[in-house]
This record gives sequence, structure tokens and C-alpha cells, in this order.
Amino acid sequence: MSGFESLTEKVVNVRKPHKCIWCGEMIETKAVYRSYIWQGDFNSDYLHPECEKAMRADDDDVYDEGFMPHMNDRPHPNKETP
Repeated sequence: MSGFESLTEKVVNVRKPHKCIWCGEMIETKAVYRSYIWQGDFNSDYLHPECEKAMRADDDDVYDEGFMPHMNDRPHPNKETP
């Protein structure tokens, strides 16, 4: 059993810049906003839409098991993630 429980996940237009939890680059327009319980604590963050796809496609099951914030490469936004 993982320590992750998703509460909210939606695409939003950001009003101010946010740092992407996946790649660490600034998000200035559209983002995926998430709120969740991780190991008993409430958390929320923002991701580039392409980073959210990369996170879900990662072979290491990072969606449920976690990852190191800001330590991943941002995929090119116009390329499909496998």
C-alpha cells in the first residue's frame, strides 16, 4: 500500500508563476494542479501538463510511490510522451 491518496487534479490557468514540482522550471500559463495526502500529510503542487504526463508514464511507478521534486527533465511540450 502506498502513502499517496489523490484528492484533486485539474488543469488550471495560473494567475501567478509557480515552480513545477517535477522539473523545477517556472510555470507561467497552464498547469496541472494537484492536492493529495502523502504519508498522512496534506500537500498540493503544480506541474507543467507535459511533466504530469511524464510522471504518469515513468517506469519507476513514481505516481504512487513518490519522486524527488525538481530533479526530473521537462519533456518537450510538443512531443508525445510514450
